[in-house]
Amino acid sequence: MSNTFKIVKIIDEYTLIINAGSNDGVNIDDKFQILDKKGNKVIDPDTKEVIGKLDLIKDTVTVTEVYEKMSVCSSKSVIKQNNILNAPLYLKDQFIEQQKLNIDLNEVTGGLRKSDEKIKIGDEVNLIKTSEE
Repeated sequence: MSNTFKIVKIIDEYTLIINAGSNDGVNIDDKFQILDKKGNKVIDPDTKEVIGKLDLIKDTVTVTEVYEKMSVCSSKSVIKQNNILNAPLYLKDQFIEQQKLNIDLNEVTGGLRKSDEKIKIGDEVNLIKTSEE
């Protein structure tokens, strides 16, 4: 299985579709990094040769639905705590909040390193963790 695919559709601020599916070995709960095309060049200090490029990561998404040739991916959810000062314990509940992806809102069609660039259709995604690990 290739590890690099692309975003083909943005559903909303939490959900997008990539062009990899069960035919590519993708499973529910696999994780993909969304890559910034720029990256940072790594230069050898002695030879001054560019020895590689360090990927910049826009965000990480998790596969929630798998089809033959595509997968639906969602942003991560985080547990937050309601911290009302001087509130009784029963009001200090924990809740799960799904984080928004930093997408280009003009491309919403419905249905370690960090980049501040907006997520767009055509961005490469890289498999970083499979559900089988």
